[in-house]
Amino acid sequence: MATNILDKVGSIGALVAGAAVPCCFPFLSLVGSILGLSFLAPYETYVLYAMQVFVVAALIGAVVAYLGHRKLLPLILGGLSVLAVLYSLNADMNVKILYPGLAGLMIVAIWNSIDARRCADICRK
Repeated sequence: MATNILDKVGSIGALVAGAAVPCCFPFLSLVGSILGLSFLAPYETYVLYAMQVFVVAALIGAVVAYLGHRKLLPLILGGLSVLAVLYSLNADMNVKILYPGLAGLMIVAIWNSIDARRCADICRK
């Protein structure tokens, strides 16, 4: 059985990219400083582009997971989360929209993992 890791990589990558940008996201920058990601601060523009790429990768992973288990709610939450993050990054840098979007992506990644295991258990029986 092949596992879908794209939604997990995209979600975690977006969080790490957000943590590497100290000027834009106060809470994530604290975590990034603790993890030693502040060396990426001079490359802020590129890190923000990378964050958007990771978010889109998470959405692609959510679509692939949907095709595997056919649960619509994680896909809807993933789509709304991606829209929230992309809107926040490109329109007004509002962390009140960005943080729930990133949290939603993490929830979708965990939710898809649980549903993929359940589906695999049912298919083996």
